[in-house]
Amino acid sequence: MKTTAAGMMTIAALLAAVTSALAAAPAKNDGSQLAIYIFLGMCAMIVVVQLLPIIFLFFAFVKALIQGKKETAAAPAEVVIEK
Repeated sequence: MKTTAAGMMTIAALLAAVTSALAAAPAKNDGSQLAIYIFLGMCAMIVVVQLLPIIFLFFAFVKALIQGKKETAAAPAEVVIEK
């Protein structure tokens, strides 16, 4: 019973806080929404372009793990210098 009462008080406190936000003045419209959307779109394109190499490397890594090592690297030949 105590937990139910505590839960109801929490919900009531949250709802009381929300009602003051509803009384706020509406945002004024100055016509800059298009510029903001273009700016946010450019930011999103920069993030996507930065993520492309990471995605390609990840898939190459997974592909290499799945296929396994097909060839072993040849040991480098020793260079002997005679005096």
